[in-house]
Amino acid sequence: MTPYVTLFIAVLIFFIGLKLSAFFSGSETGFYRVSTLQLTLQKQRGDSIGGRLFYFVAHPERFVATTLVGNNVANYITTLAVGLIVGEVWGPSTGAAEIVATLMLTPVIFVFGELIPKSLYYRSPMQLLRNGSAGFTLCYYVFLPISYPLILVSRFVSRLGVSDKRPLEVVFGRNRLYGVLEAGENEGLLSGLQRDLAENLMQVAEQPVALAMIPAGIMLGVPESASINQLLKMAGRTESAYVLLHKDGKPHEWTWIVRVADMLATGLTPRLSMQPMPVFQADTPRLEVLTQMMSLYAPFGVVVEDGVTVGVIRRKTLVSQLFRVVRPASSGLENLLTSGIPAGAGVAKSGAK
Repeated sequence: MTPYVTLFIAVLIFFIGLKLSAFFSGSETGFYRVSTLQLTLQKQRGDSIGGRLFYFVAHPERFVATTLVGNNVANYITTLAVGLIVGEVWGPSTGAAEIVATLMLTPVIFVFGELIPKSLYYRSPMQLLRNGSAGFTLCYYVFLPISYPLILVSRFVSRLGVSDKRPLEVVFGRNRLYGVLEAGENEGLLSGLQRDLAENLMQVAEQPVALAMIPAGIMLGVPESASINQLLKMAGRTESAYVLLHKDGKPHEWTWIVRVADMLATGLTPRLSMQPMPVFQADTPRLEVLTQMMSLYAPFGVVVEDGVTVGVIRRKTLVSQLFRVVRPASSGLENLLTSGIPAGAGVAKSGAK
């Protein structure tokens, strides 16, 4: 092999290493910046690329381990290339030439392999992550024998260091939300919203959902064995699109919900049309409950304490409390939630400001 061919191969290897460094450095920034909501919607539409990206966002220890191994591989390749180039240009060396060449190429690697890629992925995370999703997924499986021990160590350390076991999507979702609002403030937009939302997230999000629930004893609904006419009568009384169902003979054990439109469209009885409501412990943080209800498309949830149903939580109630949504006077379904509550008690139970 001629010296020119060897030099060409060495330069090619250097650019491959530089490309890999840019790819993994940018991808790490992109995964922290990408919108979880957009990925969720893409996944639900059957978008395979969105589904792959959502998997890594939902398991951050996996993409962190992959980018860590990838960056080390890229650094090794660039170092190897520098050694080959120095060997072909200067011949056998005692090491001084390699040090000089490394110092000269370090700014190039930093600018083109770190700074510019991170900036691009910061500005356009979704598009760039989608363009590189196939390559990143391939690298994930190729590096898995090396990265999997790192993943296990990360999980072990996480279990030792985290006392309140909140889902990772809640934590990362909040960080991304702060990032979006910060960007809006820098552009002169949403400054008031950012201040109010950040204050509410700090003061309200970690409070237990029991402070926002409606006590089980004041809810209106029908038993699970109710007929279609009984359910429609209750729906008309509450002017609601949903009717809650409790167990027969146990009027405070709310377990199911029926969407009136679905029941009428299928012609099925309430027992065959009802859907279970998600169950939450009374001490679960409000933001965690809202996140799970949004992912399940659940308008209502059941709050339990020591295995006993103590109340019902409404998704719109949590949204209004976290984001301070001002709504008109209650009617319809709001009456269902507050029916029978003495003046002032409903406000305290719903956690309104």
